Formats: sequence, C-alpha cells, structure tokens
Amino acid sequence: MLDRKKHPTDPQAVKSDDLIAVIHYAKVKTAKPDTEEWFVEDVDSPGKVIRIQGKELLARALSADQVAEEVKVTKMQAAEVLIESHNKPFTVNFVKTDGNERTLRGRLIRPEPLLGRSMVEDLDEATANKLRQVDHRTINWLIVEGVKYVVK
Repeated sequence: MLDRKKHPTDPQAVKSDDLIAVIHYAKVKTAKPDTEEWFVEDVDSPGKVIRIQGKELLARALSADQVAEEVKVTKMQAAEVLIESHNKPFTVNFVKTDGNERTLRGRLIRPEPLLGRSMVEDLDEATANKLRQVDHRTINWLIVEGVKYVVK
C-alpha cells in the first residue's frame, strides 16, 4: 500500500474558484429559524464560535439528535449502520463492559468487523481522552441521518 503524503490547505494560497470541502463538527449554541442563522461552537476547538447562515446550507447539515423515522433492525444491521457512518455524527446507546447502559454522541474513528468493537470519539467529552469503544453486540439503538435504528 502506498504511504500517501498529506499537506494541509494553505489559507493564503486559496483563490476564487478553488474547490474545497468543509466537514466540521460543531454544537449548536443559538438557532434562529426565523433568520435562518445558527451560531455553533467548534467541537475540535472549544470556545471558537462559527456563524452559519442560509437555509440551503442549514438543510444539508447532519444531526446526531434529530429523528424523523424509527426502524427496527437486528444487531447485525445496527452494526452495519455504525461502521458505515464515516463523516456522519451519530448517537448510539449501548451496554458498557461493566453492564451499565451508555448513550454517546460521536463520530466514527475506526470500524471493526461486524460483531466486534468500533473506536469512536465522544463529542460531548471535554477532556483530551475522548476515544471510546462501542461493542456492536450491545447496541440498543442508534441515530444517524434522521433515522433511529432500534435493535429488536
């Protein structure tokens, strides 16, 4: 496998008509539906507030909390949804190794085989230690892209 090099975008070199992708995780601080404007806090740089404006842009945002539909699934199907959730915020409810139930809002870091464990980042954790494992076999429910998948 090729060991690919990566270089960050140079903000001073950006010019009109450059194509960029902005994938950013943020927590909504203030939502103003009547003005189609949100103020959000950067999850990766707490304290930095970003203003998002425009109905079309807001409608394309992905939510880990909104549920428009509920679907009953098997444990295997729930695991498939989780491991296919790259670059999508989600909320997952599962049973930890100590037997306690846990609800976590996060993003997928590294998926594992279907009935294994996936490494996720807990986006509500304020400390530097945000990595958690989610055991696919103990998932109770999962919210991704407006759908709540409930294990039957």
